[in-house]
Amino acid sequence: PPARGTRPLPDGPGCLQLSTVTVRAGELILDGVDVTIPGGCVVAVAGRSGAGKSLFAALAGRLLDPDQGDVRLDGVPLASLDPGQLRRAVVYAFDRPVLFGRTPREAIMFGGPRPAADLVLSAARDAAALDFLRRLPHGLDTALDEAPMSGGEVQRIGLARAFAHDHEARLLILDDAMSSLDSITEQQVTAALTSRLGGRTCLIIA
Repeated sequence: PPARGTRPLPDGPGCLQLSTVTVRAGELILDGVDVTIPGGCVVAVAGRSGAGKSLFAALAGRLLDPDQGDVRLDGVPLASLDPGQLRRAVVYAFDRPVLFGRTPREAIMFGGPRPAADLVLSAARDAAALDFLRRLPHGLDTALDEAPMSGGEVQRIGLARAFAHDHEARLLILDDAMSSLDSITEQQVTAALTSRLGGRTCLIIA
């Protein structure tokens, strides 16, 4: 298990810096990567399958530690940060989100600190999930095992979970998080995302 840091995260714009980062996963995937993403920027990382895009995303929020090198958020090494502070500062949405909880509402609320009821609804709306969730037998409180959903609908709940927790975040990471959405829904979610950023740094893997 990774070592737990204790340092607080100072105020900052969400500047992400990778210095000579190397990752081996049976083979060399990332080799001496040096990149700085200034705070408040929206940056897309695109490339062929297997190029290391999702590894890059995992490093950015310390879901993975590099074999060599250093990853910093606003000048502080991620490995030295208090985990609670790191998890509030960095929010993820994934291509295949796992839904925790008994209902869609609980799945969106999952994480800490728990968002208020109005934030859950606004997040579901911005993720283009609220309409289909309200059509379920008990709306957002329908049991998940009684609410069969398509891959795109599950993705939208994952996006809603990220949006519901982004009010304290300074770095938002979307790891192929809209790959199963149709083009119209993707445009709707992208427009909502743009309005929500408010100076946050956003890393988009595609």
